[in-house]
Formats: sequence, structure tokens, C-alpha cells
Amino acid sequence: MQLTKEQRIFIVVNFFDSNSIQHVQELFQEHFSERNSPSKVTIWKNVRKYKTEGTSLNLNKGRSGRKSTERAPENIEIVHQILLANPDISSRKNGLGKSKSTFNRIVKLELKWHPYKMLRHKLLLGCYKNNDRFQKHAFNPW
Repeated sequence: MQLTKEQRIFIVVNFFDSNSIQHVQELFQEHFSERNSPSKVTIWKNVRKYKTEGTSLNLNKGRSGRKSTERAPENIEIVHQILLANPDISSRKNGLGKSKSTFNRIVKLELKWHPYKMLRHKLLLGCYKNNDRFQKHAFNPW
């Protein structure tokens, strides 16, 4: 179970007062009787984090997880230039060696473009208005 903000502060303050991990464990048990005292390693890690980071709070938000190397600024610029040169490019055949999903993520999340495929229909307005079978047959013989 993670330590709360109050418990982390208590550990760091009392360690700097006494400079003894065992004394911090005893004080922790007295002050937070509903919870077992943290191990020596846990106390030491909290103190070390305070010394290096300036805080013993959880800083993993925004730093955890896999780094997005494919959405680097140079890749975003390359995709942008390709789309400006040829806006009808397929995301599957993008010519960059990037996967379809990476290409689409760059287009949607970074460039804020919304890709779509424009459908072009053949208009047979004259055929349908006049109901001319011969003209229809000449266009599509089936």
C-alpha cells in the first residue's frame, strides 16, 4: 500500500531531526497506529528522493509509460510536408516506413487534421430524368 502525502512528509521530517531510520520507524508506529511502520528501505528511498528531487511525493504522473519516439517533432514535420505535397496519400502506403496507426496518430493528434476519403460518384442525371435505356446501356452494358 502506498504511503499518503502526510506519511511521506512525516518520514522525511523525522529522519532529518533524528538521522535514524529505526527511530523514524518507532515514531511512525506511534503516530500512525492503524498502519504498520514502513521498512528501512522505504524510509531510505523517501529520504533519498527528497534529497534528489526536492520532494518525496509521487512524481510518476506524466513520466511513466513508454516514450512516444515515433511522434517526435521531426517525424511530425515529415508527415506534414508529405500531406501538403499530396493530400490524397494513403495512410497504409505512406512511403515513410511508418505503420498505419502511427501515421494516423500524427495526423489526428499532432496536426489536428481529420482524414477522410472523398467519394466520387458518376452522375447520370440525364439518363435518369429521361429514363433513356439506351444511354444507360451505353454507359454500363449489363
